[in-house]
Amino acid sequence: MKHTLKSLPKSAVEITIELAPEDMQSYLQKAAAQMSSESSIPGFRPGKAPYEQVVARFGAQRVWEEAAQLAVPRSFTETVKKENLETIGSPEIAVIKLAADNPFIFKATIALLPEVTLGDYSSIKLERKTTTVEAAKVDKVLKDLRKMQTKEVVASRPALAEDKVVLDMAMSLDSVPLDGGVTKDHAVYMDEEYYVPGLKEQLVGLKKGDTKEFQLKFPKEHYQKMIAGKDVDFKIEIKDVFELTRPELTDEFAQELGQKTIADLKTIIHGNLEHEAKQKDEERGEIELLEKAIEKTKFSDVPDILVNEETHKMLAELEDGIARQGLEFNDYLQKIGKTRDQLRLDFAPQAIKRVKTALLMRKLAHTQNISATEEEIDAEVARVLELYKDAPEQHEQIRSVGARQYLTNILMNRKVINWLKQVAAGL
Repeated sequence: MKHTLKSLPKSAVEITIELAPEDMQSYLQKAAAQMSSESSIPGFRPGKAPYEQVVARFGAQRVWEEAAQLAVPRSFTETVKKENLETIGSPEIAVIKLAADNPFIFKATIALLPEVTLGDYSSIKLERKTTTVEAAKVDKVLKDLRKMQTKEVVASRPALAEDKVVLDMAMSLDSVPLDGGVTKDHAVYMDEEYYVPGLKEQLVGLKKGDTKEFQLKFPKEHYQKMIAGKDVDFKIEIKDVFELTRPELTDEFAQELGQKTIADLKTIIHGNLEHEAKQKDEERGEIELLEKAIEKTKFSDVPDILVNEETHKMLAELEDGIARQGLEFNDYLQKIGKTRDQLRLDFAPQAIKRVKTALLMRKLAHTQNISATEEEIDAEVARVLELYKDAPEQHEQIRSVGARQYLTNILMNRKVINWLKQVAAGL
């Protein structure tokens, strides 16, 4: 068997493989055996007809065609291993010559992992930000906690600025009803921000059964471009008005939440917010670190297959996030006025960055001999199982080979990031 290699753009390679007639003999015998087992040949049991009888029955060219299907994957794999090529995806096969008793020649075009040339990461400097928690953030959490314990009582009076108003609403633009602009039993909390400025003010003073028509300007940044910045007509009918009663910020309120005093509750909230802020700053620093490391790294052309796979993954992540909000993805696409293909195109720059990040992490793990031990992987699996202790139906999946490999990659990536942090810190 002979082969030649030809480099192509975008980190691809073209391999031309030639198998002489003597190289094809084992494949021809296997092909003949398969053909005789799948089609009856008079006088022989399935799979037991001699090679010559199979050729006589189907013709030499047909046997060679079947043998070629067996020869291509094996000879391709052997060549890739011999050349130490790190391929991605499946090869594109083109037959150059296939004639009985002649050399069988085919070409295989395949994408390769891009070459990654590491840079000097010791010059990376990260900006450390001081983590502070403002009193307003603590107050917001307290407000949310009070809201969770709100009691609602139907009010037979006009709506006030602190009430909850339930209404039917219909919106139109230039006398044309808006798609999705009719809502029934829509709740508006009067002491909260509303996405259309001015609507709450229109509700003050209205009581159950009242109707009203008015016009409001939609925000210019609204996702529906057709109505963004436009004057939209509203028709509403008040279904109910509720008076909202929320608990006062007293020690009794704190005790219901497991703390002795309101001061203790504020301290706990402040600590939690501070921890959350530090985590976010740590994540921001890691992203900045990886972005600067990528800038100092040289990559050969990234194959389209890697970018396409990443954009499909990003689209799936978005679709899953939309579904978890209880929304239909097709409705979301309609609202933003884009197709799946357009979104994938929008994702391409970020997808390339994500691919380069993965390639860099892989290269650093290899050059620095960074790996995860079996003990570390077992501990991570145990940790995830503990998180899902109330969902035993998930345990088999968590223990699967695929999930274990996923957790292994996470552990390795953490170690690579820690290594980069030490290098950037001059340690």
